[in-house]
Amino acid sequence: MRAWITLGVLVVGLMSLGEGRPVLSRSFERAWGLESQRDGGLARLVVAISDEEDRRGLVGVALWAGAEGFPEVIDHALRTSYVERVDGKARVMFDGLEWGRYAVTVYHDRNDNRRFDKNWIGMPKEAWGVSNNVRPRLRGPRFDEAVFEVGAGEHVIEIRID
Repeated sequence: MRAWITLGVLVVGLMSLGEGRPVLSRSFERAWGLESQRDGGLARLVVAISDEEDRRGLVGVALWAGAEGFPEVIDHALRTSYVERVDGKARVMFDGLEWGRYAVTVYHDRNDNRRFDKNWIGMPKEAWGVSNNVRPRLRGPRFDEAVFEVGAGEHVIEIRID
């Protein structure tokens, strides 16, 4: 009988619903000493952007949680933001992130059309950068090259626009 009660508590602890997937209930986490992502356990990501040239216009920033559409199909990005640069620098904060693997893309939207413009052969017309400051030649960066880990607390990454 005790085994069935213990199993029942375990199943209830694992099956509380959250964003379409099972998560641990608070009582289950406390009982097993597991850290929770709830109540302040979520992460904050600060993206510090530097641009050596004095460019006008917005900086577009996209946060990616997977490789689909990376780095250009902005509809697949988890979050986006557009900010003004001050003295060649900009900062964007993404709050309330779950722990996991992310990548960030940044570009200088010099004509304020909120699109990453390219020429007729597909080469960028606007300055850009990605997390880990990956700069492959003759192709776009891949998600696996730009990915980084985010855990609890605040994380700061720096990206250069070239």
